[in-house]
Amino acid sequence: MPMDQPKYSKKEVSQKFNLKKLLGYSPSERQKELFFELAVNKMVQRTASGQDIDGKKFTQYTKDYAAKKGVSRSSVDLILDGDMLNSNIKESKQKNIVKIKVEDGVETLKSYNHNVGDTLPTRTYFGFKSEKDLSDVLNEVDTAKESTSRQVIEGISNLAELRAAVLSIDSEFES
Repeated sequence: MPMDQPKYSKKEVSQKFNLKKLLGYSPSERQKELFFELAVNKMVQRTASGQDIDGKKFTQYTKDYAAKKGVSRSSVDLILDGDMLNSNIKESKQKNIVKIKVEDGVETLKSYNHNVGDTLPTRTYFGFKSEKDLSDVLNEVDTAKESTSRQVIEGISNLAELRAAVLSIDSEFES
């Protein structure tokens, strides 16, 4: 499977993506970093716009919470101090795998509770359900492969350097 479903536990909120299967080749380190940045940005933007993992509007805030936050009950973006969607989302990389996770004890528990409705209303914001949800991210990551290859080849002045560059690019994407 190219991507696992999001994992929600009290100790870990995460999702793994097999970029080799999603892209059809082994990504470069730069492509893995780009995937992480774009996927997290997409998740944060979706959440800040008030939509859950299915693209539906979040459950309204309670009257008290909306008043405390100073917004209408329907202005749900899961941001009070910005902690849950801020710098606590981290990546871990393996050969062809990128794992996106919430990496802070308090924020992990808060994310878990929002995603499963344990002690907070269910507002499933973390992760992606399908490859289709990431199609624009994958297209941009794939484009990064092409531009990297072009940059390497543009600086070459003879046939031997060109062969070496092509071999290096081929081996980078085969592993």
